[in-house]
Amino acid sequence: MKLYFLRHADALDGADDAARPLSPHGKKESIEIGRFLKRAGVEFNAAYSSPLVRAKETAEIVLDGCGSAKLELTAALLNEASEAKFGEWLKRIPDAKHVCLVGHAPSLAQWVRQLLGITASDALKLPKGALACLETENRRTAALKFLVTPKLLGVRED
Repeated sequence: MKLYFLRHADALDGADDAARPLSPHGKKESIEIGRFLKRAGVEFNAAYSSPLVRAKETAEIVLDGCGSAKLELTAALLNEASEAKFGEWLKRIPDAKHVCLVGHAPSLAQWVRQLLGITASDALKLPKGALACLETENRRTAALKFLVTPKLLGVRED
């Protein structure tokens, strides 16, 4: 199983954090990630997103570009979810070849590091719009297949 951990793209500021939509630049980042995945031949069999608007919008744009998987919203991809809660949820999702997981910082990078066996919190970070592909057989440990950022794709300058 390949797990694609995608941090939501750039979002607008707002008083209601859960309702913040993607910025125009964030939409462009999401489109480019979707194009990258399509060129790589990735088609998602399953897709999950945090229920927050910016994550859901990122997932929808990426899926529109490279897959027909039905998007499911889950609280397991919120920052409030513990490592244990995320791990239990991950064990329960149905088997699939390519699974998209869209969430937030800092938890998404933390779960990637946990699966890779990396203990140093500064050893792997996911900027907005970054995508980490991990391959796992047991959903407890994984190998990093690739890490792509919007900067690497030419859509972010910082």
